[in-house]
Amino acid sequence: MSKKSGRSSSAKEKDDVHKPDAAPEPEKTEEMTPGSQPADGAPAPEPEKKASSENEPSKSDAQDKDASEKDAQNKDASEKDAQDKDASEKDSAEAKQEKSETAVPEETPAKKAPSKKDPSKKNPPKKAPPKKGSPKKAPPKMPPPKTTPQLLIGLLIKIAVAAAVIWATLTFVLGVSVHYGNNMYPSVHDGDLTVSFRLQKPYLNAVVLYRVNGKTDVGRVIALEGSVVDISDTGLLTINGVAPSNEKIFYATYQAENSSIVFPYKVEPGKVFILNDYRDDPKDSRTFGAIDRKDVKGPMLFTVRRRNF
Repeated sequence: MSKKSGRSSSAKEKDDVHKPDAAPEPEKTEEMTPGSQPADGAPAPEPEKKASSENEPSKSDAQDKDASEKDAQNKDASEKDAQDKDASEKDSAEAKQEKSETAVPEETPAKKAPSKKDPSKKNPPKKAPPKKGSPKKAPPKMPPPKTTPQLLIGLLIKIAVAAAVIWATLTFVLGVSVHYGNNMYPSVHDGDLTVSFRLQKPYLNAVVLYRVNGKTDVGRVIALEGSVVDISDTGLLTINGVAPSNEKIFYATYQAENSSIVFPYKVEPGKVFILNDYRDDPKDSRTFGAIDRKDVKGPMLFTVRRRNF
């Protein structure tokens, strides 16, 4: 009872603090009940104290009830706020999940799945690293040195191969000859070494090496097969009725004496007509006639003046 009265008194004091000043109550007239004593002999407020003491417990109980109801309401409100907060968080999480599901996923480069090794297969045995200071492999054995006869035989074989190559080159590719005489002066001098190219066919106005009566000589082609060569008594040379325009010969061309060649002369098929640059020397086609192509060793490539050494 004392606790309740203390709590009620504190609550009452709080109410008194917050409540505005009440209006003054009207004075109550004391009524005398039968059996009551006169005001002079006994304290008048005894019946009122009893009534107030009876009313005070009921008022404190009402205040406690109101406070408990307020606490319950506050608790309910806090629980409701927590529930609302949880619900809002759940809704936001669901919205984010829906947004992530509806969003277009970015293409990412496909990663190769790590190859899983078959545990059944055994790892190959690793080779042990060579130990330091291990002996190196021995160098390959050199063949035994050749004897003197073997060296001589090898040298002779090499010389024979080189000679065969040179012979084939001079026979089928190049024509080499030393020219004697001045019949081709000033193009070729006496004693020059001439080299011709056998694989090339003779052409007009070319200086060629040719073979006639078993002798190699040098001359200039002035007419090919089918052409008509004429030499007048005055020393004028014409090919098909026209004087050669590219000829750089300043000597007059005369017919050879005691020759069977009659001019105008038509060159036979497969032959060429050859004259010397020094036209005073008639030892050419004016005396022998046209030269067969197979006896021509090809146009001259170059000459070597031996007298200059």
